[in-house]
Amino acid sequence: MANQYEDDDDDMDIEDQSQTDDKGPANLRKALRRAEKEKKELTEQLASIQQDLRARSVKEVLASKGVPDKVAKFIPGDVSTPEQVDAWLAENADVFGFSNSADATQPDDTPTENAMAVQRINAVTHNANTPSRDQDTASKLAGVKSKAELDVLIFGEPSNGRPRR
Repeated sequence: MANQYEDDDDDMDIEDQSQTDDKGPANLRKALRRAEKEKKELTEQLASIQQDLRARSVKEVLASKGVPDKVAKFIPGDVSTPEQVDAWLAENADVFGFSNSADATQPDDTPTENAMAVQRINAVTHNANTPSRDQDTASKLAGVKSKAELDVLIFGEPSNGRPRR
């Protein structure tokens, strides 16, 4: 039975290995410095992304509550989730002069001018009698008293005694 690792021994160069053994710890130190540098860069990127995400989340909550964006700079750094921002706003609403979120969510029962106009229009159209086209034509024909009125109704203008073609 053939050894499955036989081919791997042929690929190793003993000469190359002896040359790198002398610099082994130096290469490890270089690799460690590279890894530490990458870790530092990734940590800085993560911190930047987290700051951007928190700022965006805070601004979205403030906008949904109708609070000016300038209030965001007074929100502590440890308040980051939308629930925490909500709680902080409810706690400090009187300090910044805006209404509490519970007060803002209650709908106002007084109808606006537009709402009243829509209600009036709906009431008029709901009770209106809209005749069909046949009923409308029949009522117009019933009101005709002369041939001239009939010509106006049919042709849109009097015929003046001349036959129409």
